[in-house]
Amino acid sequence: MFERILFPTDFSEPSMKVLDYIPVLHEAGTREVVLVHVIDSKEITLIASGGQGFLGTVPDRETEAQKELREEIQHRIIDTRRALERQGVKVTVRTPAGNPGEEIVAAADAEGASLIVIGSHGRSNIRDRLLGTVSEYVIKNAHQPVLVIKRKTVAGR
Repeated sequence: MFERILFPTDFSEPSMKVLDYIPVLHEAGTREVVLVHVIDSKEITLIASGGQGFLGTVPDRETEAQKELREEIQHRIIDTRRALERQGVKVTVRTPAGNPGEEIVAAADAEGASLIVIGSHGRSNIRDRLLGTVSEYVIKNAHQPVLVIKRKTVAGR
């Protein structure tokens, strides 16, 4: 039923809880995982300006901070991909840049995902603490079913 799932992650602890559910999903028929890490356009602007925000200037060449961020993301993607492959699923990686919620929904459509499995996040206000702004956006706008993994859940229980 859910042969191809979309796994969006920002590599935070709540988003990585999805990995605990891959064996159960694999047993239920999942054969491929589309791993998506959205490079948030707000973060790109902040890093490109050297942390000066919208008042800063954008340098012509990659700063040390940009290089370190890019390398860290690449390492995390490789580690996560390997963890998924060890669980017996084929992995496709996408790293779009833009608004995370919008890019996740677009990736699910473009990749023909049959399910989106996303971790919930806590944020600053009460409503966002319960779910997370990106998770909420995906639930409201996705064309596929969405499975939200809560912070303190254990697969199979």
